[in-house]
Amino acid sequence: MLNQIIVISDGRSNVGPKPSSIAELAYNKGIRVNTIGIIDSNKDRDAIEELEDIAEKGGGLCELTTLDKLSAALSRVTISSVYNSIEEVVREELKTISDRDIYDMNPVERNKIIDMIDKISNEVPLKCLILLDASGSMKNKIDVARKSVLELLLFLQERKGENQIGLIAYPGKDGYYQMLSDFTSNIDELKGDIEKISTGGTTPTGYAMEGAIKMLTRDEDYPVNEYIV
Repeated sequence: MLNQIIVISDGRSNVGPKPSSIAELAYNKGIRVNTIGIIDSNKDRDAIEELEDIAEKGGGLCELTTLDKLSAALSRVTISSVYNSIEEVVREELKTISDRDIYDMNPVERNKIIDMIDKISNEVPLKCLILLDASGSMKNKIDVARKSVLELLLFLQERKGENQIGLIAYPGKDGYYQMLSDFTSNIDELKGDIEKISTGGTTPTGYAMEGAIKMLTRDEDYPVNEYIV
């Protein structure tokens, strides 16, 4: 089972721990952290740099997009992250076995390995936890974001492997974050849960990522329900 977090945000965290440090912790626990920035221009360099730093420390991908292209970006990042995860494992195994990299091989050998990575990427079970920024600045964007999450689940159903999507909104109704949907592959269940999102408040990205790690690992020392409010 591959575990990944996708942070969707239009701004910089302004309360709580440094998100990139939490992303590094997630990566050390076997969780990839990807980011999607809904950015209309390059004027907010701080937000862009933070999203890029989160992805770098989390071993994931960062994509900047406009609101109208959010759905495509979400699907693209999810699948690319799965592929990169498998490729990294395969390359490490090759180095251990033969002290070679994929790109040191002749074209015929390399294509066989790439085909194998494609096959595994399509079949490996996937848990994808989406962290959706629900701060005040997302008020006019949240409807498109809701639709994009639902479209991702529909898109993933084309894969052969099992797909499960969970959803955390931050901030939550009464705290830093809120688990709106536990992992599910049921589009109707997810649709019902996602309608519960309301916007307003600060942007506690780091706290939400801590909650995501607890949700994915089900760490008994940090019961999920104690942190999701």
